Amino acid sequence: MSRAWSAVLVIGAALLELYFLPEQWLFRLVVAVLALSGAILGGLALWGGSGKVREIVVPERIPPAPQPPPPRAPVREQPPVHVPDGPAPPKFGRGSKAQALPWLLPAHAVYPGIAADEAQLGDLAVRAASVVGPGHRCEEPVVPRQDAYRLGRDDDGRYLIAAVADGVSSSRSAELGATVAVSAAITVLRERLNTARDLETPAAAEIFSAVAARMTDTATSRNLRDSDVCAALVLAVIPAHPAPGEREMWVAWVGDASVWTLRDGAWSFAAGDDKRTTDGVESNALAHVLPDNPMTVASRRIQLRTGDVVALMTDGVGDALATLGEANRYFARKWAAPPSATSFADDVGYDAERFIDDRTAVTVWVGAREER
Repeated sequence: MSRAWSAVLVIGAALLELYFLPEQWLFRLVVAVLALSGAILGGLALWGGSGKVREIVVPERIPPAPQPPPPRAPVREQPPVHVPDGPAPPKFGRGSKAQALPWLLPAHAVYPGIAADEAQLGDLAVRAASVVGPGHRCEEPVVPRQDAYRLGRDDDGRYLIAAVADGVSSSRSAELGATVAVSAAITVLRERLNTARDLETPAAAEIFSAVAARMTDTATSRNLRDSDVCAALVLAVIPAHPAPGEREMWVAWVGDASVWTLRDGAWSFAAGDDKRTTDGVESNALAHVLPDNPMTVASRRIQLRTGDVVALMTDGVGDALATLGEANRYFARKWAAPPSATSFADDVGYDAERFIDDRTAVTVWVGAREER
């Protein structure tokens, strides 16, 4: 404030000096008083500040401390979502459009769409799978799986028994016919093997006649005709503990279910009604079926060596081996050794254009002892 008043007095004296006549003594007195007062105030201001100019420090504005966010309600931790990443069925060529369509349920879901097994008996390793075909599962009316298989053994575990059936699509209850056929076949064969040391060739007609009678009885009990439960059937009996260097497989069949052997890196047709013609495979050509034609059964014996692989199949797999070189090579490579049951089922559910029928395979590895 002293500096301000000093400046005011000095400036006032200067203005009086400019605008008033300097000859008047009163004027000079006033000017002198103002100038002297301004000088005194200015000197006092300088002397009071010890010759230093005082700085005016404006304190910085301190922002308010941040407030913590309001507490949130506790969030329950969700379990991680598991997306299946298992192997997809093999695809040959362009594949089938029906393969990618959703699986639908039949009106009367009696049989599962997929069945699979694995087993070991003696030095025989077994894998089995049956999968409903794309043509039966993706469009209304949905058809149950019409293929079936069964595995069995005699009481002493000397023999492995396998049965594979393919229900005839034109039959009203083909799935029932196939299921009864394999179940009856295993039962009849077990009874014979438990009382006899071997199966003679003439026994094939008796066995298939007994199976046909069981199919007819089942149809009658459900108010069905024999033509409603028709199926092709192939049976096999393989010794599980053969003498060194000796093993003979007995097979018998009616219809187009077939037997294949894997040797030298390729699958070869071994038994069954061969549907191959010069133009390919006649998928619907059936000369004989059960229960109508049990006496048309054919049988044969196949010599097996350690390391052989043999399979019973419906035409859903057999036709692929016969006509698709890519499929034959794939199954020869993939089934050179026993896979897991789930992997085997994936293979049986393969994808190929125009192959949309049910598919079933029972495969046996000879001389394969599983590690413990």
